[in-house]
Amino acid sequence: MKKKDLIEELVSEIKAGKVKTLGIYGHGASGKSTFGEELYQALDSTTVNLLETDPYITSGRHLVVPKDAPNQKVTACLPVAHELASLQRDILALQAGMDILTIEEPWKASEVLSGAKPILIVEGMSVGFLPKELFDKTICFYTDEDTELKWRLARDTTVRNRDASFILASHQMRREQYLQYYKETESKADILVNQSEGKIELKRTQFI
Repeated sequence: MKKKDLIEELVSEIKAGKVKTLGIYGHGASGKSTFGEELYQALDSTTVNLLETDPYITSGRHLVVPKDAPNQKVTACLPVAHELASLQRDILALQAGMDILTIEEPWKASEVLSGAKPILIVEGMSVGFLPKELFDKTICFYTDEDTELKWRLARDTTVRNRDASFILASHQMRREQYLQYYKETESKADILVNQSEGKIELKRTQFI
């Protein structure tokens, strides 16, 4: 299946009212944000909110260390790195018809998301740690190690103004933490997508 086929399938389900809240997640640089934006662009913006969860990753991660790797920093692969209660509150508010103000990031200004819009796409790593019952459907993306590094370098040096040497130095640590702490979240997804080497492969699908 090609990416556009998956997007068309999801758009059809959303327009039919079968999916109102969709969760998109996966490890860093797995292609989930690009997919979420492309799906959002394929829908009517007057009826859909796109809530990105990166702002709910806490800046206090330096205060704790992974239990099994005390010399490593805490990455977003660990649940402790996420403000899950705040994120769940905001999702429930939108589902209940209330507006929310998104959290400002250096690369994106805050904005008001309207509770009047019936469709909600929630995109980001935090989704993997949230209760599955918040969503009508969830999609998880993953890639091989080389693809992750290539995409992370392209994104973080241009969009997030980060130094390439830091990305290279921390890559192995991030991959190790993904395998140890985050990979298990993939088993909860309704759809699991492998985007290694520029291809898209559906590993499991449970279309409604």
